[in-house]
Amino acid sequence: MLTMTATEARKSFFEIIKQTNQQHEIIQVQHKSGNSVIMSAEDYESLQETLHLLSNPNFKKTFNQSVKEAEQGDVVSFEDVFGEPL
Repeated sequence: MLTMTATEARKSFFEIIKQTNQQHEIIQVQHKSGNSVIMSAEDYESLQETLHLLSNPNFKKTFNQSVKEAEQGDVVSFEDVFGEPL
C-alpha cells in the first residue's frame, strides 16, 4: 500500500484515481485529523462481497466441502453444466 500526505494526494488527485483503477493500487492518505484510504470502486465492491461471504456461518463449511470434492475429482465438466463446450 502506497502512503502519502494529504498535501501530496491533493497535488496528484487525478493521477491517484487513474492509479487505483488501472493498477488496483490502494493508497493511504495521512492527515493530522486521521488517515484515509483511496481505492477503486471495483476493489471496494469486491472487498465488500468477500466480507459478506465470510460473515455467512455456512460459507466456510460449504466452501471447504467443495474444495475437498474437487481434490477428490468429484467434479462436473463445463459442458455438462452449461450444455456447450468450453
